[in-house]
Amino acid sequence: MTTDHDIDLLAAECVDRPHEYLGRVRDRAPIAWSDRHRAWVITGHPELEAAFTDPRLSTERMDGFRSRLSGARAEALDGAIRLLEGWMLFHEPPDHTRLRSPLSRSFTPRAVAPLTSAIEGYVTRLLDRLAVDLADGAIVDLVEAFTHPLPAAVIAELFGVPEDEGRWLADWSQKFGVVVFGATGRADYDELARAAGSELEQNLGALIERYRRAPENNLLSLLLESESDPSGLTSAEMLGACSLLLFAGHDTTTSHLGSATAALLDDGHAARDLRHGDVDIAPAVEELLRFESPAKAMMRTVAETHDRDGCRFEQGQTVFFTILAANRDPRVFERAERLDLRRDPNPHLAFGRGHHFCLGASLARLESSIAIPALLRRFPTLRLAGPVEWKATISDRSARSIPVAIDG
Repeated sequence: MTTDHDIDLLAAECVDRPHEYLGRVRDRAPIAWSDRHRAWVITGHPELEAAFTDPRLSTERMDGFRSRLSGARAEALDGAIRLLEGWMLFHEPPDHTRLRSPLSRSFTPRAVAPLTSAIEGYVTRLLDRLAVDLADGAIVDLVEAFTHPLPAAVIAELFGVPEDEGRWLADWSQKFGVVVFGATGRADYDELARAAGSELEQNLGALIERYRRAPENNLLSLLLESESDPSGLTSAEMLGACSLLLFAGHDTTTSHLGSATAALLDDGHAARDLRHGDVDIAPAVEELLRFESPAKAMMRTVAETHDRDGCRFEQGQTVFFTILAANRDPRVFERAERLDLRRDPNPHLAFGRGHHFCLGASLARLESSIAIPALLRRFPTLRLAGPVEWKATISDRSARSIPVAIDG
């Protein structure tokens, strides 16, 4: 067994400078055992690409999660766990297929294209407010002003959440993130977990009843059409599926927009090329997804003991799919540490592979292709006004704050 006692996905360096940290791990061994996490860590691209489609590595873990809880913690997490049990992400076929099928046709490139006008409108309004905030040399947090509210507005539009009722979504996403990312060390963990479960049931439940009575052209109404199908989603599964899409559609896209913008502002040549339209937006977005993947690491469980590249994976062990490291593997990407907006081909793993390939990939690409060029063109002298503060989580590469200012 290849052992690396020092692998700590929550180490300060792995949070602030993960590419350097994980690059050293990958260069020593693309698959290694972490004593710190009691888990396998896959950092190599070929190794991770193969792992994504291996049925011996499973996402099923909710039963085990619930069984480890007791007392007040179990009570506090009950509502949140009921939502997580409806996440297709935590199931394998056939349950995964059944949970994903009612949603699939709503997230194809053709299906999300009609959202273009709405996204452009949200971007324009946010940039107008940002222009006011940036006046007179002020320093503004780009996460709070732009990359956080934009995906919340878009996903609310998709679900049919009225604009004047959508404020709860961003607040709920932050609370639910405490559960999803396992921030059990927080003193308010139980309180936030309880609130996250009850708030979604209350707010989304009311919308579901509204569109059950009077359907409209939105995702909730589409999901409700499947209620009469015996193999369709149950009420609990519908809430769970919605919680996944609301959270991932907001939190993950927020992470991508923030880290991509920070990377561009740190690389003046790439930002200039994108601002002037000197590169095609489609490959540019793919490169930004590769260069600063919003997903840092995904977790799997070994469902069947097997040997993998000289390592013995025992049933029940945990495996971390470290996408951030794989997407800069020099065995696959020439000059992997360089941001190259014209890179082609670009077989990045930001959205995974196989049947768990990210359902919202087309929507995330659309938002990115509209929002990032618009931001750079509206503020040609936009710059980082201090260090980016990154959230200390295992699973995502997400900025807590991005201080920006404009010159002139």
